[in-house]
Amino acid sequence: MAKNSPVRLAPARYCALLVLSLTVVTGCGLASGQVKSADVPPVQITSSVSAEPVESLPAPAESTPAPALNQAESTPAPAESGGAQTASSAVDPGGTLVDGSTVSAELTRAGQRDKFTLDLGDAREFHVADMEGDGIQFQVFSDVDDQPVGFAGTSLTAGTSLAVKLTKAGGYRLEVWGDPNVIGPYSFRIATVKVRTFPAAIGLKIGEDSPVGAGQLDVPGRIDRFEFDADGAKAIQVIGDACTGIDIELYSATEKSIADPRQPSPLCGNQIDFQLSGGSERYALVVRSPAAKTGTYSFQIVRAG
Repeated sequence: MAKNSPVRLAPARYCALLVLSLTVVTGCGLASGQVKSADVPPVQITSSVSAEPVESLPAPAESTPAPALNQAESTPAPAESGGAQTASSAVDPGGTLVDGSTVSAELTRAGQRDKFTLDLGDAREFHVADMEGDGIQFQVFSDVDDQPVGFAGTSLTAGTSLAVKLTKAGGYRLEVWGDPNVIGPYSFRIATVKVRTFPAAIGLKIGEDSPVGAGQLDVPGRIDRFEFDADGAKAIQVIGDACTGIDIELYSATEKSIADPRQPSPLCGNQIDFQLSGGSERYALVVRSPAAKTGTYSFQIVRAG
């Protein structure tokens, strides 16, 4: 640094000895030009900073419709899984049960225990439907701790359907066995629970595509929820049109566990009264098939109090 200092001071000393003001002015002008050229990087920095918001603008534009796409896709998603159900294949003991699988097997010896792996994707609730098997039971077990899940030792009573909720992490299996010394055939079907929610109101007539997508349990395991505001009513009446094998039930809109019916009423061709608490509380009318099957429906909600 000591060697460089004289080199830098030499032009300064030379300028001090010169009398020509034009040279001095010119030298100062060059010095000021260097300062201006040094201002260019901030211009570049400013443009680069402004470029970042320009590039980030599409991100919100893409993220904004994402929920809409998810909502749009969430409605047909069960329909896609339902497509697999229409082409369901029979599963033998030792196989894997998926949404729409059917089982038709037989216990041929006392003490026999048939096991099936469950692979239901993201579904956490499913129906065991079309159950048949005299003196034969089934149970779902968690592979993590080998403990039973849900009801213990449920009988495969002819024609019944039962909802099972998976509450633990990891894999699951379904086992079938007979009562002491019982052998014989058994069968059942698997249908995952698929819930849709529609807006509704007292006075609304609900039917095919009113609201859009309503009026049909399009795939096995479908459950339709219709949320509405009590709007001060103390009671409502649901007037059901002709249909087959479809129930309706009233819940608080805050209740999310609706796969297993509590006090359902047959919807088809009936007039059902439901008591409300009044005020502005929100409720949900839940429409389902007790046998986890498909079907069409329509009804009207009218004020009764």
